[in-house]
Amino acid sequence: MTPDWPEVVRRVDDHAWARDITDHVRADFDRWQPGLVIPGPATPTAWTHHYFCDDDGSALTFAPDSPHRHVCATCGRVYRGEPWDGAWRTTVHNCVAAQAQRAALVLRLSPEPAQRERARAALERIFATYTRDYLAYQPHGVHAGRGRVQPQSLDEAVWAVLLLRALRWAGPDALSAGTRAALPRFARAVADLLRPQISAIHNIHCWLLAAVAECAALLADRELLDWCRDGEFGARAQIARGFHAEGLWFESNAHYHYYAVAALLSYREATGPDGLDQDSAARLSRAVSAPPRLAYSDTRLPAYGDGWPDCWTADFAPHAEAAWTLLPERPVDPAPYYRVPRPGPVRLWGGADLPGGVGVLGPRRSVAALVFGPDELVSPPGDDERSLVWPEAGVAVLRSDRARLTLRFGPDGGWHDHRDKLAVDAETAGGWQSLDLGTSGYGARFTAWMRSPVAHNLMICDGRRQPAHTGRLLHASEHRVSAQSAWDGHTLRRTLQLADDGWTDVFEAEAPATGLLEWVFHGDGAFAPGAGHPALLTDDGPDQDASDRDALGQDAGSASTAAGGSPRDPEHDTGHGWLREVRRLPVPADRRLTGAWDAAGSPVLELDVPEGFVAYAAVADGNPTGLPLGVVLLRGRARRARIEARFRLPDRP
Repeated sequence: MTPDWPEVVRRVDDHAWARDITDHVRADFDRWQPGLVIPGPATPTAWTHHYFCDDDGSALTFAPDSPHRHVCATCGRVYRGEPWDGAWRTTVHNCVAAQAQRAALVLRLSPEPAQRERARAALERIFATYTRDYLAYQPHGVHAGRGRVQPQSLDEAVWAVLLLRALRWAGPDALSAGTRAALPRFARAVADLLRPQISAIHNIHCWLLAAVAECAALLADRELLDWCRDGEFGARAQIARGFHAEGLWFESNAHYHYYAVAALLSYREATGPDGLDQDSAARLSRAVSAPPRLAYSDTRLPAYGDGWPDCWTADFAPHAEAAWTLLPERPVDPAPYYRVPRPGPVRLWGGADLPGGVGVLGPRRSVAALVFGPDELVSPPGDDERSLVWPEAGVAVLRSDRARLTLRFGPDGGWHDHRDKLAVDAETAGGWQSLDLGTSGYGARFTAWMRSPVAHNLMICDGRRQPAHTGRLLHASEHRVSAQSAWDGHTLRRTLQLADDGWTDVFEAEAPATGLLEWVFHGDGAFAPGAGHPALLTDDGPDQDASDRDALGQDAGSASTAAGGSPRDPEHDTGHGWLREVRRLPVPADRRLTGAWDAAGSPVLELDVPEGFVAYAAVADGNPTGLPLGVVLLRGRARRARIEARFRLPDRP
């Protein structure tokens, strides 16, 4: 399904937003062209998840002219050597593939003959180099299969899709006869590398399918195309088994949801109408339409599991724009993705965040909008404020005009799941938020904290992570939801109830024997007990219980004493060691602890503390809003516990 280039040219002539995209693509092509050197096969690439800071989880700043010095964007820490140099080389290969897409667009859309010739020369250099050297790159990889040019099968597949899409868009005449003659050998080698690695229902394997389908289309290999569609882990199986009935991808977060969607749209683009049947196309369309309903009021998407915390609906508008053309059976309206515009550089079409331009455009700024989207948005941007329950996906959202709450109870999401059944996230109309922290680069030490139980609004049993399991919905209505989670003799039940002045949150736990139970809730700002939000004390005053301080792992970054492990071992680090400014809170005689977070819109928390339980306040890092993360923690030994929390919002003006 190659873009209708005469129609794209007409769009550029008729619409200023399309002209702006084209002008910026042309400028970015000229900006990136000088000095863009393709790394050779002598030195292998490395996982880009290493390209993050151990101390704060921030991405390192990629500089095309700095192959051996890599700087944290937040704290300025400098990293040298491997694996950071290898991750830099991986990114450069992606930059080359991105430049191939720009070159194809310039060749099709630039009015300047000289620039079109530069684009043709760039495509020739890129494809001549890779078709000549591809088999000289040695297969390598340790995390997600093996690549040649790239460090794993996933990166290899995304890179190959970008390259072969650019060639399909430019047309075969863009290359010399010699390079065209070498293309079948290149495509066959890519397919031979990736096809044997397709072996699961997973976002990675969706990208492998898309890459093999691009190779099969170039080779006109009908048998291989049919295999990509109908194989045990082919496109039909990925869509039928990977997406829940409500439209969410099984890996539990928006980032991997859209990553799989982009791969399957890329697959459809390569194969054309024969690549999907009607039912598969309809289900994929639903996968594009569903996620905006989970967004917060500011359109941030929840970062469940290994989701990225800086994640907004507008970031995924290109997927909806592409689906407009690529899923003609049920076109997707892109308008809901633009409810809160996010201006920025032009987004290339590829499913990955590619290093790109620096100019700022308005909301419709993607190549997908340019080549696949409608001329105009067909409806006003939507704003669905209803409560919802998606039983198969295991997500319930309660909404009122004063608060939004989400309770999650669904099936395990695989490796990317944070094992946090019955976790809750919340926001108030006043702007206060209690968000899931998501993740950082998987090679960064800080990710152990973000995956830990203490980093989630949970009940923790015996100082351990939950095992993989599926929760169960008990009740759902417009203003109330209740769900259960059970494993190894532990049974947890959580009930949320909206009220005019806020909400209640009741957590009930039953264990097979007396053991450690911990209730955790966090939100924007430091938490302080009592009225007036007094400053949180951080020194060792008389109320400080040294043994409890040690048990919580006061020194940030230390291993959890409850379950052993280390900060680089997310399976065993429960997260206590990442808390700082830990303070034991005095509990009144009536066992009702009252306090609030010192951030705008904070509710007042009224918390019933069971007999024998101790209360703490602490601060931690990683809050997606950028504010301090104020943690409230109750800890006690019991076989059964019932903890009721009432979140009171200020009186209406």
